Amino acid sequence: MVEFKCPGHNQDHIPEEVLKEAGITLPNAYTDKNGIVALARVLKNYQNDVFAKVPFCVTVEAEAFGAHIKMGDALHRPRTNGRRFSSIGELSSIQRPDISKGRIGEVLDAVGIMAESGEKVILNIVGPFTIIHSLIDSTLFYNGVRKEPSKIKEILAVIEDSVIQYGIEGAKRGASIISYEDAVGVTDVTGPKMYKEFSCPSSRRIICGIKEAGGRFLIHLCGRTSAALENADMVHSYAIKASNAFTYGHALARLLDELTEPIIVGHKCIAWGPMKMDQPVIWGIKLN
Repeated sequence: MVEFKCPGHNQDHIPEEVLKEAGITLPNAYTDKNGIVALARVLKNYQNDVFAKVPFCVTVEAEAFGAHIKMGDALHRPRTNGRRFSSIGELSSIQRPDISKGRIGEVLDAVGIMAESGEKVILNIVGPFTIIHSLIDSTLFYNGVRKEPSKIKEILAVIEDSVIQYGIEGAKRGASIISYEDAVGVTDVTGPKMYKEFSCPSSRRIICGIKEAGGRFLIHLCGRTSAALENADMVHSYAIKASNAFTYGHALARLLDELTEPIIVGHKCIAWGPMKMDQPVIWGIKLN
């Protein structure tokens, strides 16, 4: 049994000195590519990180599907503001969004701007259960899983295709790492049966779809997501030595320099980039 205890980093607050140095105001920095770039660069330096990370919340994909999002301020990152859909029938009408438009398009543009200037960029993406959590009440969704499983699978397929497209496009724009998590879809949230039948295969298809696009980038799985996948025998992990790496971010950057094709890593948190490594190991993940 693989265990990963999420440290629960509170990343809501953006220090006033960061905003001042970036020369931006909120919520504009959440919605405009130039503001996103400015904030990401200053946050990277403020945190002593190797990578600039975008976006700054987990609502971008859900918003592209029509979720109601409150943009927030320096104290609160963007978050769901009510649910758009009130039934599985309504939710089943969703279609794959145009990721070149809206806030999701601005995020991709920001990735391209930073990559072209030589920044190492992480694009954070989320999985279907996290997206659905922002679209419909969880009780209605879980009832739908029980009563209309085939319809739920159709909904998941639409979302999977969009997430794969988003991840691939991020890599094409120059993202060094596609960081994937589906915190709402792990076993201790969904329960073993729903995870095995719905969430686990869904995440696996997304990871596989992004990896198959090819290129030189890492797919970094959230530790909770990778642990759940390994415990379900969907993947297995192996140790990659990271000798002489001062921080986890430096270790990932060095691994990137050696790549000729995408590989998957996990069992750690992408927020640990600036932290010293307790063990000189990166955990590689292979799909079973």
